[in-house]
Amino acid sequence: MTHFLLQKRRNLLLILIYLVLIILQMGLNTNKAAAAVRTAVTNTAVSATATPTTAPVEVKMAPTMTPMPAGPQLTVDVSQTSHLISPTIYGMAQTPADMLADLAIPLHRWGGNANERYNWQLGNAWNAARDWYYQNGSYGHTPDEGSISDRFLQTNLEQNVASLLTIPMVGWVASNTTGCAFPLPDGTCGDANGASCNRPGEVANRPSYSVAAPPQFMADWLTHLNDESLAVPFVSFGNEPLIWGTTHYDVHPQCTTYDEYLDRYLSYAGALRELAPNSQFIGPNSCCWWFYWNSMSENVDKNSHDGLDFLPWFLREMAAYEAETGVRLLDVLGVHYYPEGLYNNDASGDTAVHRLRSTRSLWDPTYRDESWIDEPIRLIPRMQELIETYYPGTEFGIGEWNFGADGTMNGAVTIADVLGIFGREDLYYATYWTHPEANSPGYFAFKMYSNFDGEGGRFGGTQPLSIPLYPENPNEVGFYAARDRATGTLYLMLINKQPDQPYETTINLTNFGPAATAVRYQYDQTHPEDIVVMETAVSNNFNIELPPYSISLLVIPEATQ
Repeated sequence: MTHFLLQKRRNLLLILIYLVLIILQMGLNTNKAAAAVRTAVTNTAVSATATPTTAPVEVKMAPTMTPMPAGPQLTVDVSQTSHLISPTIYGMAQTPADMLADLAIPLHRWGGNANERYNWQLGNAWNAARDWYYQNGSYGHTPDEGSISDRFLQTNLEQNVASLLTIPMVGWVASNTTGCAFPLPDGTCGDANGASCNRPGEVANRPSYSVAAPPQFMADWLTHLNDESLAVPFVSFGNEPLIWGTTHYDVHPQCTTYDEYLDRYLSYAGALRELAPNSQFIGPNSCCWWFYWNSMSENVDKNSHDGLDFLPWFLREMAAYEAETGVRLLDVLGVHYYPEGLYNNDASGDTAVHRLRSTRSLWDPTYRDESWIDEPIRLIPRMQELIETYYPGTEFGIGEWNFGADGTMNGAVTIADVLGIFGREDLYYATYWTHPEANSPGYFAFKMYSNFDGEGGRFGGTQPLSIPLYPENPNEVGFYAARDRATGTLYLMLINKQPDQPYETTINLTNFGPAATAVRYQYDQTHPEDIVVMETAVSNNFNIELPPYSISLLVIPEATQ
């Protein structure tokens, strides 16, 4: 019964979010609409559609599709809707404002290693950590630009985009834009010869280039943001904390333990909860598979905590904290996910085929991961089951993900498949790391879901109810369906993963009376520069051919009575 009530509350709140999105698309005052969203939502994510501020993308008109011979049949029972698809699964990070608008990105993340060391008081000072010789820098920003984080949040508000802000929790942030942890005699910066907590080396003089950043430092940040009316609907605590002893070795030379992370999380989140009572608090943001279950202290740490893997233990402790205090400090279990060996630009041969198969690691119990992991990952249902066992009512989100090669059709088809899986499997939020290049194949893969017509059209419409589809041949195709609760319109996303073979199928629609004509939006390798739109005849049983390496969206209105 508790689970039912929580799910019912979540669905009602998602409906509220979508209603606000409709208001925004009708052109009402941006600030008033955003304020309405922030006020209305209590224990769920705030999201808003980024209403395009640029002209809609010009699409090419193609002739009506010629019927093809019947192939393998896809049956879609339109009555079998399961849940509202969360709009915040189409998020990105560090994204240019024009891209936010054109893709209608609903969620924008401020995160990454450097932002774990961001000094909000200076406004333009970071430390690059191990990514670049533990060196402080401004990343080209100047003091006269003001606070870069304030500008980030303000831009999001202006574009009706929900913000996800990473709160540094490692304890130290940059004190200037020129220092570094391990200065060398020639004036350059060193990296302590690759030292880590498990292979210690030179110890940095932290006060020479960093300033302590305890919980009060971050509480002051939230107070400042509140004073500036810069709402932060998602607050994420720390970036990949279980590897601080490597990534941020200069200020955290010891290996992060279970207890240290929990103590830090409770301290920082506890200091911020009253300042952000309606924000979604996210942790622990672990990356990746090994560190979902282990700290860098490995079995010594685990064995001293009842033999529990890290994430189950963390959920258990957060549930115990709420039971004792009545305060929920964790709203969303957040992790980062990169499939092993695929976060690269290689789209050739076996790598390309492996990339397309690897999306099954997000859900499929029959898919054994093709890496050292060598077991079914089934990431989303696995994490949802952990939550149900250890801390019901918590959501699950993926703060970073990238399957690689987003400048290629191979990468684009993979992205489209992943976004479909996120919606079908009821993921709460996801933010890509970071964003595809403008007008690249990966860019258009996102656009097919978030703004396919250049006018705010989103997969599933304004209130997308998922219709779960599981094709028998997921290595070749991805099929995803949703129905707009508001209009009854059916949306079918049909993905052909094969690089050189068309895919023919017969679509059988049940419990649905389609209009005679649908609109088909298509992105494929023959038109890599834009999305092509065409009208096509449909019925309750019709044939369709999907070109090689293609993403096709059918928008099928319900027949008028």
